[in-house]
Amino acid sequence: MQDYVLGLLSLICSLKGLTCTPWTMKVQHQVNSTLGQNVILPCIFTHPKQNSYKGYITIKWIQSNVHKPIFQCMFYQTKEQDSNCIDPTSSKRHLLQGNHREGDISLRINNVDLTDASQYTCRVELDYNRFEKNTMLNVNAPAQILSLSLDLDDVNMMVKCIAQGNPVPEVKWTSSSGPIEHSPIKVGYKVISFIPFSDQDVYTCQSVNSLGQDEKTFPNQNTNQNCTGLSVITGILVCLLLLGLVAFILDVVKRRQSAQGIMLRDMGAQRVKPSIHKANETVYANISTCPVGETRQVDSTEALGEGAKVEMIPMAPKNQSQRHPGPSPDTEEN
Repeated sequence: MQDYVLGLLSLICSLKGLTCTPWTMKVQHQVNSTLGQNVILPCIFTHPKQNSYKGYITIKWIQSNVHKPIFQCMFYQTKEQDSNCIDPTSSKRHLLQGNHREGDISLRINNVDLTDASQYTCRVELDYNRFEKNTMLNVNAPAQILSLSLDLDDVNMMVKCIAQGNPVPEVKWTSSSGPIEHSPIKVGYKVISFIPFSDQDVYTCQSVNSLGQDEKTFPNQNTNQNCTGLSVITGILVCLLLLGLVAFILDVVKRRQSAQGIMLRDMGAQRVKPSIHKANETVYANISTCPVGETRQVDSTEALGEGAKVEMIPMAPKNQSQRHPGPSPDTEEN
């Protein structure tokens, strides 16, 4: 419809002898690309006031599955200093490829991903009008296995295979026992498949489409090496833990024995103190008075207890005679 209107406008301008440049925009209906490569979406335009327009021109590229433009910029057509048309908010993967002043606003997409496969709209906005056209980007990708790993289900251990590609690949399972039936789940360009795991088998997941194929085996040599390394590390950690536990137990036993020794020494000291005090006492037991000059044998075992101290009272010499009070001989003679 737009082409019909533009053709009619051009015819009217030519019949009146006027120089009239209609809206034109050249895009490709479909652009094919390959995963990981760079691609250019062509878009070249002209507008009715190509030679006289002095306002701003806004360029927008819109992806159908994105709610806002993936690239947009604005420039003033009569100012030469606006040599670049750059969107500072856009991803570095998206940028203009051509000379926008000459109407070439082709979009370059770097490192194409499968999520880039979509419909794109090239739009030009002027002060008085706007014009746009659509192009389709198709991204081809050979079959590829993204991951093959062991997964814990609610009950059983499962081997999980994730593959992707465009066209969407077919997934096949084989083991040392033969082919394995499975029920794949398709999500976009990805296929997810699970099978029960047994440590007696080796499993191979194969992904195939019209552009190529890929396969991986579980467990592989790298997996075994990783498991061996993990086992060694786990063993070392367990040994260190046991050594630490033994050292802790020995320390506790040593502290307990030391505390018991201190307690026993304290109890022994408390028992010895009364004995020492008793040994230092002077004991007078079963001692009767005797006349001067007489001696009496005392059985120390009867009178004294063990460890007692006996203080002896000195006696008068035996050869000294006992005198009675009276006058002296010298006094009698007188």
